[in-house]
Amino acid sequence: MKKNSVHYSVGMIAAVLIGLSAVCPFASIQAAPSATQDHNANPSPSYEATSLVSSSEPTNQNQDGKQGQIEATTVSPPAQEQGIPADVKRVSTDTVQSLSTQPSFDQWKDAELSYHPLGPGTHSWLVQVNRAGEYIGYLIIGADHNGAYQLNEYGNGPGGPYSMNLLRQSLKSLTETKLSSIDKLQITPMYEEPLLAYWLVRSSSGSEVCIDAFTGDPLPAEVANGNWKNKLHSSTIPSSALSLKAGPQAITLSAEPFDPYDDLSWLLPKQKLSIHNVQQFTNTLSESSRIVFSATDINFAFGGPLAINGYQSWNPSHDLSHPVMYALTCRTGLSRFVPLDQLLSGGGFYRMHS
Repeated sequence: MKKNSVHYSVGMIAAVLIGLSAVCPFASIQAAPSATQDHNANPSPSYEATSLVSSSEPTNQNQDGKQGQIEATTVSPPAQEQGIPADVKRVSTDTVQSLSTQPSFDQWKDAELSYHPLGPGTHSWLVQVNRAGEYIGYLIIGADHNGAYQLNEYGNGPGGPYSMNLLRQSLKSLTETKLSSIDKLQITPMYEEPLLAYWLVRSSSGSEVCIDAFTGDPLPAEVANGNWKNKLHSSTIPSSALSLKAGPQAITLSAEPFDPYDDLSWLLPKQKLSIHNVQQFTNTLSESSRIVFSATDINFAFGGPLAINGYQSWNPSHDLSHPVMYALTCRTGLSRFVPLDQLLSGGGFYRMHS
């Protein structure tokens, strides 16, 4: 997937710094008029973007009792950013409607969807699933190498990616280590294959820091320069993710959620499993209820190591000869579903003692 970049609005950066929203991280993206909500979508929104913003806390008052000012530059976005692609909305709506038929996703019925570009153009989109003003899940829709939109991953529950409060906390900690409190920052939400969700933070002093959009942890420097892609397995190929309407099957659970760091015995060579296809994956999971996925030194590209405790299959649509499967990994209340094909080609699986 093509690496993209987009600047935050003045309102969005302000929200980052004062922790305006914990459950709807992109709620403060400013458009004129707003076009993030599906039912109020404007085909050609005009986004107000900012390239630089102070990383210091704007709510701190100066000696005159006035709030700190946010320095901003207004720029015009590329034309392709102006509006939500119809195919993104179609894939999102079909996916949410299909999932809402399953008991685990019954709250998704009649949910409101909000759409947020991850980078300029229309290559990747975060779709937030909200009900009665509450964040209940997400989708990430991306374009494949042919330009067709597909479901890259999805999640159910709190703790989804790109939380504004999480970013605010990370920025605070980074001002003590990698960033100066007087730096001005350019902050960009990014998503890259295989499963890398992060914030790209560029400072006015020239440094670049990448922050994991799920955990808030700093990522290796090679994420910013792209050198990590040279470490991807040559067999890593785009996943057969869903691009057309299909029917999800019930979630198959093998174990309760667990933390791969609770017991590091899975790191022993003897714990590695022979899993190279869907059948081996399902068979192994039925016998070893807790398995861990690891991509060794590029685990960050998968959000790993991942504790795998189940999966969800989707019935094939007319152009697919076999079901599409998403592996289930859980963390802090969030059930995250990622394409099994990406894991099969990107790393290995290990047995964790029950």
